[in-house]
Amino acid sequence: MRAVKVEADGTLKLPKEILRVFPSASELAVWTEGDTIVLKRVKPVRASEIAERVPARELPLAEIAGEVHQMRRERRRRRA
Repeated sequence: MRAVKVEADGTLKLPKEILRVFPSASELAVWTEGDTIVLKRVKPVRASEIAERVPARELPLAEIAGEVHQMRRERRRRRA
């Protein structure tokens, strides 16, 4: 583990060994978990991948609501 410094303008310079993992011009999602900053590479999703995820049948409203509540619970757990 190496320490990096947040500059006055809000930028930071990542160590070379970390930069080797990501191709240049990578998009990264950033969020915090407590006092930790998390960076995750954002990979573009092809339209065909999205189409494959769509269920063949229409979801009942109760099932949609259940999914939304589950996602919200997971998000709250991550923030805690």
